[in-house]
Amino acid sequence: MKTTILAYVIALGGVAMIVLGLWGLYILTKERVAALRLRDYIPTINAIAVGFGLIGLAQALRLLLLIWDWEVPIFMNIIKT
Repeated sequence: MKTTILAYVIALGGVAMIVLGLWGLYILTKERVAALRLRDYIPTINAIAVGFGLIGLAQALRLLLLIWDWEVPIFMNIIKT
């Protein structure tokens, strides 16, 4: 149960990173600067990428929990017999 909660907390952190990255991108595009270079966009794109990575990690953890809950009774039956 605790690991399931951890997966949802990680996913929520991923969504928060994506939202903050998009907010930073919005602020960056609204700045009144003569010319923005690609180097100026790297932190916001990095935040969005980390958010997607965290969501992927949470989904992998949820899948691992599903597989583990399904496999444990089979292994226990094999060990007992």
